[in-house]
Amino acid sequence: MTAEADLTEARKARIRLMFERIVNHGELDLADTVFAPDFHWPQFDLHGPDGVKTWVSRLRHAFPDVEDTVEEQIAEGSVVMTRVTLRGTQSGPWGALPASDRRAEFPAIGIDRFRGELVVERFSLFDMADAMRQLGHTDLAVAASRR
Repeated sequence: MTAEADLTEARKARIRLMFERIVNHGELDLADTVFAPDFHWPQFDLHGPDGVKTWVSRLRHAFPDVEDTVEEQIAEGSVVMTRVTLRGTQSGPWGALPASDRRAEFPAIGIDRFRGELVVERFSLFDMADAMRQLGHTDLAVAASRR
């Protein structure tokens, strides 16, 4: 394997680590080994590994039994795209959504840009409409769609 192929595989493994250990098991300190100090997640205006820890803590508070399963990864250059399936029971508030005590399963896609072996930027897409429907937040989904 070439050095470039080795780096690509190492980057994909770091993203799997994020889902399999940081998100699924709450091993927040591992964020320091995956995300650069100047990491930025523009969608949520999160910065550095501490921003990731904050986001994961909120997700795990809302979905204590959260399980992200990596379904597929594609890497090119400094970018890794990962498709996951998120499963969990919403037993706590999730943003403005009150706890529903209902289980949901929905896809998400993350696009991570690396510098070396650390993530410096993340963009993600969630099927929020389907997640809200599964969680019973149908009134909010209808209201959001009318904007």
